[in-house]
Amino acid sequence: MKLKKGMRALSLLLVMALLTAMFVPAVSAEETQSSSTQSSVDMDKDINPHENYITPEYFKDSKPAEPLQESEMINLIIPKKTLDSFNQEEDSRIINIPVFYLDIKTQFDKSKDYPNRYIAKNINSNEAVVLMRMPMDMLDRFLATSKNNVVTLPFANFFRNYNNITDLDSHVKLEGDSIIVNPSENDVTLMKQISSASSVIETPALESSTRTGTESVRVTPQGVDTWHNERVFFERASTTVNYNYIIGQITPDTWSFSGNSDQYYFPQERETYLNPNRQDAIEVVVNYDHYSDYPLGKVSLFPAIYDDSSDVIDLSNYEDSGAEIIELIPNSFPHSYGYHIEIYNGKYYINFEDMNTLQWFDQYVYNDQDNPSTTFTEVCGSSEFF
Repeated sequence: MKLKKGMRALSLLLVMALLTAMFVPAVSAEETQSSSTQSSVDMDKDINPHENYITPEYFKDSKPAEPLQESEMINLIIPKKTLDSFNQEEDSRIINIPVFYLDIKTQFDKSKDYPNRYIAKNINSNEAVVLMRMPMDMLDRFLATSKNNVVTLPFANFFRNYNNITDLDSHVKLEGDSIIVNPSENDVTLMKQISSASSVIETPALESSTRTGTESVRVTPQGVDTWHNERVFFERASTTVNYNYIIGQITPDTWSFSGNSDQYYFPQERETYLNPNRQDAIEVVVNYDHYSDYPLGKVSLFPAIYDDSSDVIDLSNYEDSGAEIIELIPNSFPHSYGYHIEIYNGKYYINFEDMNTLQWFDQYVYNDQDNPSTTFTEVCGSSEFF
């Protein structure tokens, strides 16, 4: 049973190229705020079941999720020259914004055309602008946890470049209670980042489990009722720093099998581990299901939380179950989704955003009431197959 390139194929090792997670420490922006480099990278391949297996019952009742309404969002239009004047780290596209500039009452005027849109005062109608967009609750947490009066944000997840306000408006349209924000055709770098998927790498099959460093190796399924997985681990850059926020991107793509129509599960995951002893785990999962009674051909995006090494916590036990299970549209693949996981006041906040449209979904909130973790220590990208 060999994976082949269909419309665009997703191999068992594609997760390596899709893992774009960044740890953000709860310290000053001047102190390693852009720590996205990993201290070690390993690949782990075997044909054993993953210890955090999620049964189909967890996502069998999924339904299409509605984007977050504009009443829950905030949109700031900022002159590009102003944004460029802030301390920007070009290589990682990190923007450091002074807290005082995010004071809506003093720095912005409210727009009459769109809900919760604010335009920087004294902006020139012909100058280049940047749209900053996110849920209001998220901005409130960023402000509450800012250090040295700076809020640090990655550009691709929160900003869009436009020639002027008229150009911006031509890329925005209302859809129900939400708006769609399309990227500018001139923003080539961003367009590539939010829509690209890696090509499949053809490599030999493994006869047994190995750890191969950074070598790319294809795992070929060895028969029915076997579990195969491939994982890449990234550790936090500093063991002396608490990281309270992790951000990344996951890009589901189409894939197919050659000459075979067997049943399968195919989870693609970002596994984040908290505290040095992996006290808790939070996963972001894209699940392809062709095995259970789950409707044929559906692909789902959802979070999974393991509290003190428990079984997966049911969404009904969350303080806020967010958008529940998000159904994805396969004919839109490759399609990138940003994920944001934050520790704040003993609670875990998980947000998903559509990177193509900058539409966000309702946030998930889990209240770890007994002994909440305080830092992210490790992130693992994985592709698994049953």
